Amino acid sequence: MLNENKVQIRLDLCQWKQANYDESEPEMQAGVLTFTDVGSFQIEPPKFMINSNEILEVKVQDGRGNIEIILTGNDDVGKVCIVAQDVYWEVCD
Repeated sequence: MLNENKVQIRLDLCQWKQANYDESEPEMQAGVLTFTDVGSFQIEPPKFMINSNEILEVKVQDGRGNIEIILTGNDDVGKVCIVAQDVYWEVCD
């Protein structure tokens, strides 16, 4: 729906790479990260394609909802910057 001020990112998380991973859990976890009441969404560099990237780092810039996600690219590194009121994780079955 237009004008919802929402950004959704589908992710496949590698749980087995986490320090607290329990081998009884699935190795991969698919889900959707939904940012609501988005005031700003920017990808740098502008031509950076988000597709099968690895997340290198996630930073919460301050208490105002500024989030920066650093991703690997084919030959470079990209950055997604989002300013949002809330963020929700929903597991996909």
